[in-house]
Order: sequence, then C-alpha cells, then structure tokens
Amino acid sequence: MIISAQLSHLDEIVAIENSSFEKPWSRKQIKDDIQANINSENWVFTLDRKVVGYIFGWISQNEFHLHNIAVHPDHLRKKIGKKLIQHIISKVVDQKVNVILLEVSINNISARKCYQSLGFVKGGVLKDYYSKGDDAILYNLEIN
Repeated sequence: MIISAQLSHLDEIVAIENSSFEKPWSRKQIKDDIQANINSENWVFTLDRKVVGYIFGWISQNEFHLHNIAVHPDHLRKKIGKKLIQHIISKVVDQKVNVILLEVSINNISARKCYQSLGFVKGGVLKDYYSKGDDAILYNLEIN
C-alpha cells in the first residue's frame, strides 16, 4: 500500500536510506522533506504496516523533481520502485505538472532500466556528480 510519508515512518526510511546508499541523506534532510508541505510529494510503500520503500520529490512550477527513491534491499526486484513512480505520475498529472525530472548514477543499471520502461528519456549527463566520481544520467518524462 502506498501512503503519505509521516514522521512516524522516519526511522524506517532512515534505515532504508542508510542501507541503500554510500552517501545517504541525513536524518535531518529526510525529516525536513517529510515536514515540507509546500509542493512536496513524499510517499512510502508499506507491506504489513512496515515501510519497504519511499519516494520524495517537489513540484516547482510545472515540473516534478524526483529527489530520492529507495527500496529496502530485502524487497528489491518486486516492482516496488516502479509502483512508487507510477503513483507519483498519477498524483502530479492532476497538479498541472508537465515533466518529471531526475538523475541517477550511470552505474545503477536496474534503476535506469526501470525509468526507461516507464518512458523516461535520457536528457544528458552530469560528469562526476556522485561521490565516487560516478556520472549522473539526467532523465525526463513528459506527462502532459
């Protein structure tokens, strides 16, 4: 089930964040995003009332910027990330958003395949964007 992210989910989100990324967002960054209610779209995917994935982003004018998405390592390859993105698409289309923007590590092949399967198009590359010198691929999805 996909529900709005709440502060009560913070510990579970932080645990997933820390297990998913070498340079994870801080607890404060995640908390601030959950509490930001101006143009933010922050959702969690739950199974048996436990958070197993999340997606955070902001709407700016007619664009949605996907800031963070992760799925607990025990629940990868179950299409949870894809369902979260589809949920965002359905939410932001009603808010006059025309495009969804994101960046992903060039080395994150599974995420790139997921985005491409949903119709995201490569829009460019940011050299040395990530901490290990990894490049980021910019993707966008036109939705209106």
